[in-house]
Amino acid sequence: MAIDKSDPSTFNHQYANVNNIRMHYVDENSTSNKVVLLIHGWPDLWLGWREQIPFLVNLDYRVIAPTLRGFGETDAPESHEEYGYGTVSKDLLSLMDHLEIPTFTVVAHDWGGGVAWRFAQFYPDRVLNVGCYCTPYVPPSREFVPLDKVVEALPNFKYQLRLSSPEAEKEINDNIPAFFARVFRPSSEAHEAWIDPETGTVIAGRPVVPKSDMIPQKVYDHYVSIYTKTGSHGSLNWYKQGWNNFVQCKDLGDNVNQPALMVVATLDSALPPFMSDNMHKYIPNLEKHTIEGAGHWVLWEKPDECNEILKNWLAKVYPLDS
Repeated sequence: MAIDKSDPSTFNHQYANVNNIRMHYVDENSTSNKVVLLIHGWPDLWLGWREQIPFLVNLDYRVIAPTLRGFGETDAPESHEEYGYGTVSKDLLSLMDHLEIPTFTVVAHDWGGGVAWRFAQFYPDRVLNVGCYCTPYVPPSREFVPLDKVVEALPNFKYQLRLSSPEAEKEINDNIPAFFARVFRPSSEAHEAWIDPETGTVIAGRPVVPKSDMIPQKVYDHYVSIYTKTGSHGSLNWYKQGWNNFVQCKDLGDNVNQPALMVVATLDSALPPFMSDNMHKYIPNLEKHTIEGAGHWVLWEKPDECNEILKNWLAKVYPLDS
C-alpha cells in the first residue's frame, strides 16, 4: 500500500517490547541501510512527521518514527518517575537494538528535540548525526533548576506550569476534539495564546474553534481517537521531568560532537529562535537554518522548506551512496 500522508492507516505500523514497555512505531522502506529516526513532541504522535516520512522514503532512506513513552499506542507508565531523557533514550536505543540497526541519524521536534540532543550524548557511537526543528540544544544543568525558576528566566515557558498541573489533564481529557482543533493551527490562524491570559486554562472555557483546513480530517480524527482512548496523563508526565532530566543527564558533557542541524521558525512562540543563539559554542559541527513565517508546527506548516533543508543536510552528513 502506498503511503497517503493524509491517512494514518496507510503507514506501516509495528510494535515491539523494549525497555519494559510496549512501543508503537512506524517503519518504512526497511530494505535501506540508511536509517533516519524521527522523534516527535507534545501533544504529538509519530503522525507529526507525516510530511517528512514519505519524502524521506522517496529519497530511499529507511524511516522509523516511534511513538514515545507516555503517548498514543505506546505504554504510558502512570508515575512521572518512569520518564526522563535517559529513560527515553534507552527506549529508543532498545528499539534500534530490536531492529538490529547499529547506527542511524536522529531528527526531532519539540520534546523530541530535548531527547535527541541527549540521546546523541548518551550514545555517540550509535547516533551518527542529530537534527532538530525548533528545540535548541542547551548543556546539561549542573544544579537542579525547578520549573518556576526556569519560567522566570524564560517567560515563554509559562504554559508549562499549567501543563504540569492536575487541572490541565482534566480539562484536556474533557475537551479532546476542541483541544486538537485549537492547538494544531498554523501561525497564520493562531491568534490567541496557548494559555488563556485571564483564566489560565488551556482549553476549558475558551471558544471552540473549527479544525484548521491544514489538518486533514483523517489526521485530526486519529489524534482525537487516540487521546480519547488513552487520555493525556502519560503525555503530560513529560512536563514533570525537571528532576528526572537533571539526575539522568547531569554527568554528560557540555558538547554535542556529531554533525548537527538546527532549524528555527520565526513565529514559534513556544521555542523562539533566540533560544538557539549560543548553540555554536557547544556544537562544533552545527548547520543552522531559519524558516520565515512559520510557527511551532513548522513541519507541516512549511513542509517543502523543512524537507529541502533536511534533504540537503542529509546529502552532506549521511549520503545514500556511501
